[in-house]
Amino acid sequence: MIHPRHESILAQLGKKPLWNTEALGKKLKVSKSTLRRDLLELEHLGHVVRVRGGVMHRDQVRGEPNFEARRARRVEQKQAIADAATQLVESHHAVYLDAGTTCFEIGQRLIRQPGLRLFTHSIRLVARAIDAEASLTCVGGEFRPSSEALTGGLTLAWLEKLRFNIAFVAASGIDANGATTTEISEATIKQEILQRAERRVLVADSEKWDTPAAVHFADLKLFDTWIVDSGLPTAARRLAKKAGIELIITRPTRAGGK
Repeated sequence: MIHPRHESILAQLGKKPLWNTEALGKKLKVSKSTLRRDLLELEHLGHVVRVRGGVMHRDQVRGEPNFEARRARRVEQKQAIADAATQLVESHHAVYLDAGTTCFEIGQRLIRQPGLRLFTHSIRLVARAIDAEASLTCVGGEFRPSSEALTGGLTLAWLEKLRFNIAFVAASGIDANGATTTEISEATIKQEILQRAERRVLVADSEKWDTPAAVHFADLKLFDTWIVDSGLPTAARRLAKKAGIELIITRPTRAGGK
């Protein structure tokens, strides 16, 4: 039978899969030594994975959900974010679209607009090019199945030659330290995209807040704009304002977009 305190730890990891141990101890009102013992026991049982300064739910290290599983989450929020994102794009713009599911929603809208020049490393979006009225360029690289994206050195070599009026960049998680993703090669590409855009737009729904992934790729201050749904907590809004980010807060419609 699992100890009630262990149940409390697992319950918190169910809500937020990565915790700083100090913050978790304060949340549960237990001492550092007690929490350390509990985490050692839970790790031995295979329920958690301890990392430097923190602890992760075991599911966090079993691989990313595939594209379809991620696309099925928070659909209305993502569609509302995508609708708002399209309002930032002008007819002559060169636009970069990251490989996340929210960026895919934005891309589905933008490919219908003649005159735009779109760039992406998202295979899922490139598959829609047959219906495109906009110009769509695929940035080459090595295929990564979980994100359905092209990554690696070839992708970076392509990006060195390009400049964008606006870039829409996704994140797996966001906290006070900035935007994070699950994999180093994805982080490197996101950093390169941000360097080459005049306007840098973070597109991430409120569920991503305070659930950082393994790899940090950008401080909040590197973004000009963050498009997010109304579920974003007040503390996060204050941090964004302090970082000088323009917040665009969306609300899903009953129709859920397209």
